[in-house]
Formats: sequence, structure tokens, C-alpha cells
Amino acid sequence: MKQGVFMDMLFRNFKYFLRETFSNLIRNRLMTVASITSVMAAMLILGLFLILVLNVNTMANQVESQLELKAFLNDNLTKEQIDRIGSNIKSLEGVASVTFESKEQALENFKKQLGDKSYLLEGLEKDNPLPQSYIVKVKNANMMKDISHKIKQINGVDKVSYGQDVVEKLLGIIKIIRVVGLSIILILFVISIVIISNTIKLGVYARRKEISIMKYIGATDWFIRWPFLIEGIILGLLGALISVTILALIYDYAANLINSRLIVFELLPVDKIVGDITLYFSVIGAIIGALGSGISIKRFLNV
Repeated sequence: MKQGVFMDMLFRNFKYFLRETFSNLIRNRLMTVASITSVMAAMLILGLFLILVLNVNTMANQVESQLELKAFLNDNLTKEQIDRIGSNIKSLEGVASVTFESKEQALENFKKQLGDKSYLLEGLEKDNPLPQSYIVKVKNANMMKDISHKIKQINGVDKVSYGQDVVEKLLGIIKIIRVVGLSIILILFVISIVIISNTIKLGVYARRKEISIMKYIGATDWFIRWPFLIEGIILGLLGALISVTILALIYDYAANLINSRLIVFELLPVDKIVGDITLYFSVIGAIIGALGSGISIKRFLNV
């Protein structure tokens, strides 16, 4: 019986909170529009950087996945020895794939790289100076140095090459881009909360007498706070969804324009971007709205 009474009271309170929320949104239409606009503007800026970071991160992953090292083998090895070296390399932790390249394949690939100047290699078929090798791809580019060192220890491996200086500089640049991008997003997130908090604060200020009266007649802080928190969440979600729609239209146009000019990389498809940012923005918008309302109402509860 007590549980039934409690659930009934909870349901009636929830209905009251929703009624108060929508009543406040309609009654304070100007502040509602201002708050939604503030959220939308903040989220648009946040969204542009988020889209940039998502694309840079994808490009970085593509670059990392294409990085490979070459283990050059001695010429006087038997097939069994070559196969054993390949098995040893495959067994190393962090190795994604191992592909054997014979001396003949190495020469053919070199000719393809030279293109029109491949005639310079004519006559080398009988006395091929290029070594046989294993092309190794790793699961994590940061493991290349360690894997390279381990492969060098394998008997029959002459040397290992992966352009250490270039790879380390590239990984350093990728790390900086990711850290800077994440830092900017966090800064914009905080700025968004401040902007929305100040906007909602104006609406709360207009209802300060109403809050004071409710406090004096015995309403708890949370009873007063809930309609404002729900209001903030709704405002945050509406602003976020409007900004997602605008960003999707802008990104669709920009991606088609840029992809037609890019050769190596391709920007993420618009449906992938919209799917990601809709999820992120729904959560971020709700959090920003709730925090903005919570911060705004706090000072008016101390009466």
C-alpha cells in the first residue's frame, strides 16, 4: 500500500514538473528562443571543430594503417628458412599482417614506381640486385620501433627499414593534432555552459519572486529545481538538434566539394557524421542545458 502511494505521488510530481516546464517555456517565449539560439550557436561552433577532429582522426588512422616496415633477408636462404622467418615475424605481438616479396616481385614493383622510366632497369632480370623481403604491417604505429628491433634479432634478417625519422615525426604531428582538437572541444564545451547558463539565468531572475514564495511555503530545493532542470534539458536538446540539421546541410555541401579535389584522403560520409554528432550533441546538449539551469537557479535558492 505504501509503495502504491509513493508511486502515485511520484507520478503526480512528474506531471507537475512537466506542466510547469512547458508552461514556463510558453510563458517566457522570448527567453526560450534566446536560450535555444544560444545553445544552437555554441553547438554550431563546437560541431565544426568536432567534425574537423573526427575527419583528422580518420585520416590519421588511415595514415597509421598504411605504415609498414620491410625486413630484408639474406640472399642465401632456403625456402624453409624463409618460411620460418615469416612464421617468427607473424608470432610477434602487434603484427597485423606479413607479406613475402621475392626478388622478382621487388623488381617488378620498382619498375611500376618508375613508370615511364622503367627502361632504366632493363637487363637486371638475370642479375637482380634487389633483396627479398617481408612487408610487415603493425596494429599500432607506435609499436613499429619495438617490432623493428625484434625482427632484427631474427636469424636470416639482414636489416629492417621503416623510415624511422619520418614515422616518428608523423606520429608526433598526429598526436599534437588530436590533443589540440580535444582541448579546443573541451574549451568550447565550457564556454557553451557559461553562455547558456547566463542566458537561462535571465529567465530564472524573472521568476525569482515565484521561487522565493515557494521556498517560504516549504517547497524543497529539488522540488523547485526539477522544472528548471527539465527546461534546461529540453532547451539544450532543441538547440542541439537544430544545430545538427544546419551542420548536416553545410557538411554535405562542403564534403562533396572537397572530396572532388582530394586524391589521397576522403572526408567521412555525411550520414556517418550526422549519426555521430546527433548522438554526441543530444548528450552534450542535455548536459549543457541541465548544468546551465542548475548553475543559474542555485543562487536564487539561498533565500
